[in-house]
Amino acid sequence: MRHLPSPRMSRLAASALAALALIGSSAAFAHAKLVSSTPAADAKVSNVKTLSLNFSEAVVEKLSGVEVVMTGMPGMANHGAMKVSGFTTKLGADGKTLTLTLPRALPAGSYDLKWHAVTADTHRIEGSYSFSVK
Repeated sequence: MRHLPSPRMSRLAASALAALALIGSSAAFAHAKLVSSTPAADAKVSNVKTLSLNFSEAVVEKLSGVEVVMTGMPGMANHGAMKVSGFTTKLGADGKTLTLTLPRALPAGSYDLKWHAVTADTHRIEGSYSFSVK
């Protein structure tokens, strides 16, 4: 005589399989993220002529961008925010690195960098960080 599994046991097994499927597929739903940057967040650097953002996945250059704003200057207590302009942005051969090339080195001061990137799967990610130039 053969025993068939109870309906409760079948539901339990189905729930367990569904949970495993979700856990196994979570990597497929992961979004790209900023892996590293130069200068790094909260870094104190000098002679900054290029900035780079390295992502965990390839990004679409035409749908991605960066804004750099000088937020403070030594010796000027009431320095207003000044947007940095004149730089070029280029996507590296790996498709994961955005590099900004400045026309001249950034002057001493504090900076905020805001970025957004769109990956090949059309997900938009964004973030920001600060650094200073001495």
